[in-house]
Amino acid sequence: MSDGTAMSGVVTPQVTGHPVHAALSGVRVRPGVDAVALRNIPNTLEVFATHFPRFPILPGVLLVATAVDVAVLAAPPAAYGWRLKEATRVRWRRPVRPGDQVSIHAELTGRDGDDTIHFKITAEVAGTPVATIRTLTVVRRPSAPATATDSLKEQR
Repeated sequence: MSDGTAMSGVVTPQVTGHPVHAALSGVRVRPGVDAVALRNIPNTLEVFATHFPRFPILPGVLLVATAVDVAVLAAPPAAYGWRLKEATRVRWRRPVRPGDQVSIHAELTGRDGDDTIHFKITAEVAGTPVATIRTLTVVRRPSAPATATDSLKEQR
């Protein structure tokens, strides 16, 4: 996802965003080092109607999905993209509410060969930490599966 422009070592990719919520903005990427991006959390997300109507908060899994979106920006190009393998030591420090703007910083911390990359994630709203992930691991997606059974194996 490095199809953007480079300015003094920083790549600004074209980002389409996660289908569940708004596109990433304010993207700064140092390939192979780190990536930082903002995601606005709109008041209109349907999930807020059921994820605690009187006190709506963004489900943690959507924040993890955003962290993956940002982390793969710093990853090298992969023919079929990257997917989440695991997230360990996830800490929720404060709820993310409708209308918040979340800043995600993904720092590359290690590799296991060419197919597995590890990141440290920090998420903040207005400078206040809302979540941290000690290790977020992504792996290269294999080529398109030949059968539906193969697709299920890839998801594990």
